[in-house]
Amino acid sequence: MKKQLTVLGVFTLILLLSSPLKAQKKDLKPADYAQWQSIYSTTFSDDGNWFSYQISLVEGDGWLMLTNVENNNEYKFMHGVEPFFSKDNKWFAFRIGVSEDEANKLEEQDKKVRFDLGLMNLATAETDTFKTIEGFEFSESGSHLLMKKYKADEVKTAGTDIILRNLDSETNQVIGNVSDYAFNDAGTHLAFTIDASEKLGNGVQLINLANNSISVLDSDTETYKGLTWHNEKNALAFMKTQSDTVHKDETHLVYAYPDVTNPSGLKVFDQSENNSLPENYRVVDFVGLRWAEDVETVFFGIKEWELKEKDEPKDTSAIAKLNKDLDPTNVEVWHWRDAEIQPQQQVRLNQKKEANFLSAWHLNNNSFVQLEDDQIENVNLTGKEEYAIGYDPHPYEPAFRESWNDIYVIDANSGKRTRILERHENASGSPGGKYILYFKDTDWWTYSIKNNKHNNITGAIDTRFENFKRISGRENFPPFGTGQWVEGDEWLLIYDEYDAYRVWADGSKYENLTNGTEDEIQYRQTRLDYENNFISKGDPIYFSKYGYYTKDRGYARLDNRNRLQELVYDSKMFGRLNKADSANKFVFLRESATESPNFYHVNANFRNPDQITNTNPQQEEFYWADDELITFTNARGDKLQGRLLYPANYEEGKKYPMITYIYEMRSQSMHNYTIPSRTSPYNMRRYSSEGYFVFEPDINYELRDPGISAVESVVPAVKKVLETGMIAEDKIGLTGHSWGAYQTAFIITQTDIFNSAVAGAPLTNMVSMYNSVYWNSGTPDAQIFEVSQGRFPEPYWNDWDKFIENSPIFNMENNTTPLLVEFGTDDGAVDFNQGVELYNTMRRMEKPYVMLVYEGENHGLRRKENQIDYANRAFEWHEHFLKDAEAPEWIKSGLPYLKRPEIQEKEKK
Repeated sequence: MKKQLTVLGVFTLILLLSSPLKAQKKDLKPADYAQWQSIYSTTFSDDGNWFSYQISLVEGDGWLMLTNVENNNEYKFMHGVEPFFSKDNKWFAFRIGVSEDEANKLEEQDKKVRFDLGLMNLATAETDTFKTIEGFEFSESGSHLLMKKYKADEVKTAGTDIILRNLDSETNQVIGNVSDYAFNDAGTHLAFTIDASEKLGNGVQLINLANNSISVLDSDTETYKGLTWHNEKNALAFMKTQSDTVHKDETHLVYAYPDVTNPSGLKVFDQSENNSLPENYRVVDFVGLRWAEDVETVFFGIKEWELKEKDEPKDTSAIAKLNKDLDPTNVEVWHWRDAEIQPQQQVRLNQKKEANFLSAWHLNNNSFVQLEDDQIENVNLTGKEEYAIGYDPHPYEPAFRESWNDIYVIDANSGKRTRILERHENASGSPGGKYILYFKDTDWWTYSIKNNKHNNITGAIDTRFENFKRISGRENFPPFGTGQWVEGDEWLLIYDEYDAYRVWADGSKYENLTNGTEDEIQYRQTRLDYENNFISKGDPIYFSKYGYYTKDRGYARLDNRNRLQELVYDSKMFGRLNKADSANKFVFLRESATESPNFYHVNANFRNPDQITNTNPQQEEFYWADDELITFTNARGDKLQGRLLYPANYEEGKKYPMITYIYEMRSQSMHNYTIPSRTSPYNMRRYSSEGYFVFEPDINYELRDPGISAVESVVPAVKKVLETGMIAEDKIGLTGHSWGAYQTAFIITQTDIFNSAVAGAPLTNMVSMYNSVYWNSGTPDAQIFEVSQGRFPEPYWNDWDKFIENSPIFNMENNTTPLLVEFGTDDGAVDFNQGVELYNTMRRMEKPYVMLVYEGENHGLRRKENQIDYANRAFEWHEHFLKDAEAPEWIKSGLPYLKRPEIQEKEKK
């Protein structure tokens, strides 16, 4: 069937026809990359008849597409983003931006893009445009659309105009000075707060959408915040500011309507009348409000209420006179007993300023219960909000390895605390609130809150639930994971390496639902319902399928009679499965190395998928290579695999150079469609298009030998590929970023199989890196070494020889491979000095080494100019050392400081 395309603003009908002539294919060059497309921001109408998606180009202006999956009519909206359907499937709304050129002009003028709103009637295809709309939201019923206007620059309050559009009558109602708004779950009412410049009209108002009547719930000169509807019921809560003369900042009154249609049921929490709130504490607004499922409790946060500073007598001492012109010192005190080191405290400064204690206000008796305090600062409410899980880390601080806690169950009604676990990392609550789930040693356990009983629910199952493949240095292996609980908390899904088990919460019963172990196919639940946090009784369960050693993928469905049906399974990548909320219609994404990612529409039987998107048709004009799965055995006898991407326009019998890209496990990228890009130094498609093989081998690890482990995997992998006879043995490059860069820098000290190497932000000295700080989070790098990627379970003073043996910098005397390294001066993951150490070492050894330094950049480059520069220089490096291309001047002799492009540009000005 031919598709019809309508373009917004032109409204002309275009038939999409394929060209009758097959053009000669051509080589793909960087100038061609800009036209490549990616799909973002998809949405599927509740009836399953409409599908919308955003197309983004590598470089240039993108657009929004709307497709009727029943008749294949298509509509194109230039610069459209953020698509939404109304719940009644009658309307389609989206934001309309500006061109890339216009956005750049606005940025140069220090102005922000102001979006318009597009609104389309799906029955008639008529589309209206509303100017300068900052945000929008459909009511749950689909009867109304709320549009928020941009606030005028001169307005000092938080209020702005909103437009409430009745979609049935197509009439608009403008309401001014609105600072916040929210529809209830049923879509019958709209609540909004007023924040006016004179404050006289401030308040909370309610619109009954059935008759457009407005009622004022409260009005005052104070500020109103935190509008919160119950998830299902017609209950509404909000805050009103309150201040006094002795405290800084403000506290808040909390208003709660268990039923907004019954205003007389209003409850108000006023701390001046409720003596349960600790003295000099206030109700804060920055965590908002939350209703309990039973509508009898409202949760909010409290924190210490600082007193205003009193005027102190002026210090007239001689030393005070000497110090009167001095500013306060900027000293930091780094103490060995700090639970969090100073850099981490700095990174978390705003979070710490807003630290507060979760509390419960029970409406039926106006009682207040504080759930968090200085001992238990982290509390998570369980399902139904009758209990909470609390964590006390203090007995185990400072934490150098795992983050241990004593874990408590807290009664939200009484505040009573019951310690259920000691020295444990985490736990989670069941959606129905009956159980606490946790992983201990090698098994899953539940704790029954009602019975105060722990149950090992997997001990009788003859399989391994701990992820024994994840080597990290932790005391215990982490679990493979879990799926969702069933409605009512009777059972949940639990994973081993391959299978999904239905395991009863009391440990009395279990079922293997998938039986994937025999064929080494991994099954994992694919969640399609995001409104409920459980599996509804009687609903089918959907699973992704992944052939661990075939790399085939697909989906399966388990029906309510425990019959497992394969829906789709192929040597391709599948993802983003989505189901229409009110119909048995589905969409999913499919791709391969040679097949651009596209969405397909299917009915419940998943037969005859209908392609509903068509990305990158221009690919047919260019030579484009496929990939192959390589299986090899590493030096320790482990079976591993790698993805080998062929050169475009590959000629059998010819030998090619090869780029080897490494990190950890990489074979799972098999069938991945790589978008060509001129901003990435590791873009597989660029190298393939320029006549390289690209190989991504798996790496597995042994503790205390991360570098040696990489050598023992990568070298045998490359030798296996060399057996094909397709690779030129003296033209093999190695590259990686971060951890992959570390391994790159180390591997070349242990073998001469590589002729070129590029490493972006590598760890180079494992001792000094252990003692560094991960500046992006402010945490010590030592923890990463001992229980994470570093895989050194002991500190370096207990394992000195291994730290040295696995450090690139202490083995560089053996290196014969030219090495290019990249670093940003503000790298917050791998300290910039790691690059400086290696630079000074290599320079002193007089070995071929160049370091590209990008001022102000972090662990990944952000400026497009720098991204392009690094990508081009990495490519030139490999071209020179693997293809004998003429070396550019920067490779031959470097780049003097005064000849840097940025410096020269400044000189011109």
